[in-house]
Amino acid sequence: MKNFLLLIFVLFITALINNTSAQNWVLQTNPLGFGEEAMLGKVHFVSDTEGWISCGNGGFLHTTDGGTNWIFVNPFPSDTVECMSDPSVSMSWVGTTHGWNISSIGSLDSSRGAVIYKTTNSGANWSKVILSNEEGNSGIQLQFTDINNGWALLFNFNGGIVTFLRTTDGGNTWNPTTGTGLFYFVDSNNGWAHHGSGEIGFDPPYKIYRTTDGGNNWTEQFSDNSEGQYSAISFSDLNNGWVVGAKGKVLRTTNGGTNWTFVTNSGVNDSTTCRAVFPLDASNVWISSRHNDFQNTPYLVYTSDGGSNWTSQTTPFGDPNAYNPVFSIYFTNPQNGWITGDYGRIAKYTGTTSIEDDVNNLTDYSLGQNYPNPFNPSTNIKFKIPEGGYTTIKVYNILGSEVATLLNEMKQPGIYEVSFDAAGLSSGTYFYAMESGTFREVRKMIILR
Repeated sequence: MKNFLLLIFVLFITALINNTSAQNWVLQTNPLGFGEEAMLGKVHFVSDTEGWISCGNGGFLHTTDGGTNWIFVNPFPSDTVECMSDPSVSMSWVGTTHGWNISSIGSLDSSRGAVIYKTTNSGANWSKVILSNEEGNSGIQLQFTDINNGWALLFNFNGGIVTFLRTTDGGNTWNPTTGTGLFYFVDSNNGWAHHGSGEIGFDPPYKIYRTTDGGNNWTEQFSDNSEGQYSAISFSDLNNGWVVGAKGKVLRTTNGGTNWTFVTNSGVNDSTTCRAVFPLDASNVWISSRHNDFQNTPYLVYTSDGGSNWTSQTTPFGDPNAYNPVFSIYFTNPQNGWITGDYGRIAKYTGTTSIEDDVNNLTDYSLGQNYPNPFNPSTNIKFKIPEGGYTTIKVYNILGSEVATLLNEMKQPGIYEVSFDAAGLSSGTYFYAMESGTFREVRKMIILR
């Protein structure tokens, strides 16, 4: 359970005192090279420095230094498998230790079944589970919300048959379940899915569904008869979710999908296709987009206020000889993010912050009382650091067991704030503790449902 909580408690750091920021997307080196043989899919970082990327050949790229260096990891070199890059939904991580990836046995266009690779010790060792040996079956999507509960989607390209599977024991055994398209779960019960009509879902109406019982039953929430196939769906918590797609479609909900609204001010338009969306929390959201030709560089649109205002970020993926759309986005905080693109592209975003002189004149450490308090489901915590050093902020339950790490990194002198989303925790009293140098302070917070 601890690893699940570490995954869903979203962290973002911002300087609060008069600051300026510089924004940069910089290409990183893919050790597999560039082209069809170097195809990449989903990117996921388990800390500010350690991350994983699924590879089209069934392996992984792994970094422990923020992507300055990526190494290729092949769990089973003798296997011939292929992993789908677009959409990038094949890989899932819970905490730093538990990771899974689904691939097709053989190749996607001539598949002989599906296999899952799994690690429970941060990639030191891998095991595998064969999901299917049926001709034509391909592994498409996989997601876990904790170390036990996960879902998988198989598609048979010969017969057009979709199979949904669920596990409650970490992926060791899988059982058939119901489903309705590409899905996203926020916990073991609550999930959403989207699909279109026609033989392979390319035609309208495009629909969004919700389940509250782990996928056993699904209820239609929204139907869209306009042109533009949906590409991706993601939620930051039980209330806030996003769907993006072709024709510049961006939809959002703030009440768990009871209402879905079209976002029309994001800067994308009906000549673009949005392929990926990443909501770090209810406020900070990134969407990838590009014009439907080879001459325009793919870009991201970003909001820091839940969609009221948007800015555009140009990616370094422009190449007149390659399409290079952005397949996957992952940010650990608004200043630290990565994207993957077609033909094996990787880029990192770094937003640098300079603190004004009055911050440098800080003389005392302090850990502020969270606000609001009591809260449901999120709260904010301010803290001050007069000297640079390694700083941690952790949350504990009434028994003293750690339930979340909000900060665990080197920090420069300054005034900061972290946001803590307690979705999934029960009502009650909790404690948060800050350590930096010789300073240590503990405060109490209350979750009130």
